[in-house]
Amino acid sequence: MGERATLAWVLAALLGASLEPILVKLGYRAEATAWQLLALKNLVAAAVIVPLARAPKWPGLPGVLRIGRVSVLLIVTNALSLLALTRLPAVTLMTVVATTPAAVALVARARGRVRPGARFWAAIVAALVGMALTLDVLRPGALAFDGVGLALAFGAVASSTLYRSAMEDVTAAFGPKVVSTWVFLVNAAVTSALVLPWSGLPPPAALPMGLWIGLAAAVANVAFLVALHRIGATRISVYTLLQRPFVMVAAAVVLSEPLRWSQALGVAMVLASVHVAQRAGREEKKP
Repeated sequence: MGERATLAWVLAALLGASLEPILVKLGYRAEATAWQLLALKNLVAAAVIVPLARAPKWPGLPGVLRIGRVSVLLIVTNALSLLALTRLPAVTLMTVVATTPAAVALVARARGRVRPGARFWAAIVAALVGMALTLDVLRPGALAFDGVGLALAFGAVASSTLYRSAMEDVTAAFGPKVVSTWVFLVNAAVTSALVLPWSGLPPPAALPMGLWIGLAAAVANVAFLVALHRIGATRISVYTLLQRPFVMVAAAVVLSEPLRWSQALGVAMVLASVHVAQRAGREEKKP
């Protein structure tokens, strides 16, 4: 029953995180800016997270400050991702983000947390090859990407890696629901003070997208932190490889972004690689 519950949390986190870039693109079509969506997202998520987490306990001022220091990394990740989406297709961003599991595993290994074996790394490499195929790199001109957009996307990967690695310790200390609540309360306060006064709210046509982005973010964050608390940063990061196929299919349906046979092959490779990585990558923790 514990494994099923963990899988349910993982799926909830994947669903929320996969919907967000699609909703952001729809918000941009309604003439919202990245900064407007960032501010509204955190305000809505803060309003949703309190009843969703069922009023978790007060962690004390030192606890709030500790959580707040890590939550800033989430703001940075969100801002870089939103800005990247102004220059890149949603599926391209998610392909770059797919390198996060390898980065998280390297950080965990450097910190002495885990020792991923050869099969784990082989599966990660195979998954990245699959990601490249879903990016349709075989198409002529496929690698002519926006340099600034890619730099923003890889910046989001770096900040996300630090966030996930730090959150493993924080959720162990305070519990995922407490941490998720205070992450969004802190982030709402920061964006309200530093972003909202000059960005303003999105135009009326984009408000529904902003509201849905905030709701998806709240659900995804709670589910992600519960799953991270249960199985660790490296394994939950491997599961997030599945976001790319989810986003690709959703983008093909909602945004009319094209889907080719090589991309379907890439999806199959990703699914198989995640399965292998999860079996081989139940990393041996050092004694």
